[in-house]
Amino acid sequence: MHNRELHDLHDLDELLADGETLTVARISTYLAARRVATANWFGPTGRAERSTWIDRDGTGWRVWDTDERAGIMDFTTLRTESETEALRSFLLRARYHLNQERNAVRGNF
Repeated sequence: MHNRELHDLHDLDELLADGETLTVARISTYLAARRVATANWFGPTGRAERSTWIDRDGTGWRVWDTDERAGIMDFTTLRTESETEALRSFLLRARYHLNQERNAVRGNF
């Protein structure tokens, strides 16, 4: 994992650990300052594969993950009316995907 990705993990941990309520404005500011490859914020702002996405779904929220081929993994989709629940899920999932990269074994075959 590159130093930038380690920095992103640390920053996501701090954001999630902060006692303040997560809001769209707060996360927008965070993501504007840091590009997190595994986070797609209301559209394709990160990479398409092995990442998490968030969007509004009518009056609620939808959060989902993609696989290594950028296909939506339906069983991971969260639909909720709670902004806080959706935002927390989005950040936790983005962090999970970054952490998976850190622990991935890559070989030269």
